[in-house]
Amino acid sequence: MPGNSRKRILILGGGFAGLDTALSLERIFSKDKNVDITLVNQNNYFVYTPMLAEVVGSSIDAKHAVCPIREFFNKVSFKELDVKSIDLRNRVVNCFHCNICNINLNLQYDYLVIALGSITSFHNTPGAEEYSFPLKNVNDAKVLRSHVIDMFEHAELETDPDKRRRFLTFVVAGGGYTGVEVAAELNDFIHKSRKFYRNVLPDEVKVIIVDHGSRIMHEMSESLASYGERLLRQRGMEIYLKTGVTNVTQDRVEFDSGKIVPTMTVIWAAGTAPHPVVESLPFAKDKGGRIQVNEYLEVSDWPNVWAIGDCAHIPNPETGNPYPPTAQHAVREGRRLAYNIEAAIIGKEKKPFQYMTEGMLAPLGHRSAVAEIKGFKFSGFFAWFLWRTIYLAKLPGLDRKLRVALDWALDLFFPRDIVQLKIVRRVTKTPDSH
Repeated sequence: MPGNSRKRILILGGGFAGLDTALSLERIFSKDKNVDITLVNQNNYFVYTPMLAEVVGSSIDAKHAVCPIREFFNKVSFKELDVKSIDLRNRVVNCFHCNICNINLNLQYDYLVIALGSITSFHNTPGAEEYSFPLKNVNDAKVLRSHVIDMFEHAELETDPDKRRRFLTFVVAGGGYTGVEVAAELNDFIHKSRKFYRNVLPDEVKVIIVDHGSRIMHEMSESLASYGERLLRQRGMEIYLKTGVTNVTQDRVEFDSGKIVPTMTVIWAAGTAPHPVVESLPFAKDKGGRIQVNEYLEVSDWPNVWAIGDCAHIPNPETGNPYPPTAQHAVREGRRLAYNIEAAIIGKEKKPFQYMTEGMLAPLGHRSAVAEIKGFKFSGFFAWFLWRTIYLAKLPGLDRKLRVALDWALDLFFPRDIVQLKIVRRVTKTPDSH
């Protein structure tokens, strides 16, 4: 490295993108005492988001879907902080830690990585933010699980069948991967748990998916999406396509078709918005508010500033379209970015980011799934087996792998856990960093 001045690398966000950037930088600079690496995240844990739906359905324990960030590192310094603002000209990030301690810190940097992810977007739908349930972090999953069990407890005591149906109707807004996964897992959970509630009749329990598009799982090939739709309908789920949500209240949801569905549960999986800090930055952005970067993941006109993950618009050189905001892309972005930061520090040539999607998998409940891997398509039990095998292998930490594997093994022989821990719902826009 030219010179002996210390280099400060600051990474904002501890999701897939930020975490893998930090891990790769630690490997690269493990013996270099002139490079300081700091990772900032609002929570002291990494959330394995593909398993949040299983937390809702009590397939796995909530603690097993998260990993302590501090356990990943030897060299990297971790700080549990909320990012409040970024002063790009002075290279300072203002951060805050909890209302109790009221700690404000200004972190200086020479190289900045913005991987702050996204927050739930309610698209200005009346009542959606107040009354629907997002699923962006582990607290959301725990709140939703508690609420679903609460609805069954209410229904068990209710004598009016119309009110029971309102309690037992669950509407998922959004038919993408997240929406379908949580709907399928929820459908499994409620039908396996219904036997414990003697006053609940089978025809009173209903799961509904509503989506603006012409099909569910638009990220998947049309044939597999059609298979998934048929399978979910066969299991009693209702799916409304080319339909949007226009209003949400405490006890009903309204569609743009004019249909009104009495329900106490609307799960919002219908889109994301930029992190508030990203929104305030003077960068070029796409129509969705994501930071536009070049093929090296750099923010134009701002030297030594990079953006990756959900908050970045990264061009695919083959198609011209941005890479999708998925975990597999975020992980590869982090690794390539670490290489390019090293290149910027030591003066070697940077490399563009290029990646071809290896595959897509989506569980459909009842030990079935759809999968598309390197051009090969699978469905049913084998796809479900692939999903569990691949995601378990990618779950960080041997202890978490063992805990999740044990949860899954117990699920084969025992009913789902219906213990209701009263979780306080916090209606806040909590970013999910990727």
